[in-house]
Amino acid sequence: MERLDTTTTVDTPERVRFTHRLAGPGVRGVAWLLDLLLQGFVVTGLMLALTLTSVFSGLGGEAGTGAGLLVFFVVSWFYAALFEALWAGQTPGKRALQLRVVCTDGSAIGPREAVLRNLMRGVDGLPFAYVIGVIVATCDPRLRRIGDWVAGTMVVVEQRTQLLDAAAIEPAVTEAERQALPIRVTLRGDERRAIEALLRRRRRLSTGRAEEIAAVLGPRLAEREGVVAGTWLRTLTLAYARATGRDA
Repeated sequence: MERLDTTTTVDTPERVRFTHRLAGPGVRGVAWLLDLLLQGFVVTGLMLALTLTSVFSGLGGEAGTGAGLLVFFVVSWFYAALFEALWAGQTPGKRALQLRVVCTDGSAIGPREAVLRNLMRGVDGLPFAYVIGVIVATCDPRLRRIGDWVAGTMVVVEQRTQLLDAAAIEPAVTEAERQALPIRVTLRGDERRAIEALLRRRRRLSTGRAEEIAAVLGPRLAEREGVVAGTWLRTLTLAYARATGRDA
């Protein structure tokens, strides 16, 4: 099956650009079918167990059927939302195909986004087989269905085959710098990724350009974490070294 995929870029406040490969309707449809099969096994097993339990307990088959229908409703509407909330944007079907739901800024989704995008499946599924959802997704630059629009999410393909080189601490942290560093430096995820991207690229940048980029984040870290150095690039380097334990 040929996948209808494209890419999108996300620019962070630190002016670092990340590229995500978007999952098209084809591969998302396969993931949906896998999840549907799993839901079918779960619902069938639970309905059978409830029916047999009600019959043998003297409640009658009707009670088991009613309980089974309730199970079907709960699984149908909350299966995807529960997994995406607990598995950081993945269901078993998405995990099998290396897909993940993320926010449009590239950050991880939370329970709110997971519930919102899945509650809108009733609209995306109209009139049948997700016709509206597929049409909307194919017309959207980020391949989002209505549920993604409402929740502010998109579905991306995880790419784990290419490992990045470790960000180099150059030159190594001196004893004087180590003694002057705060005992603890804390970096947010986006700050750490921005610094790593700069440290990996620094050999391909001029000194002036590297310092210009570092000046975007350097003053903020210097004020918040108390890291002091002669240049903003060195400030970021020392902050990253202490935060990651590579200042020894």
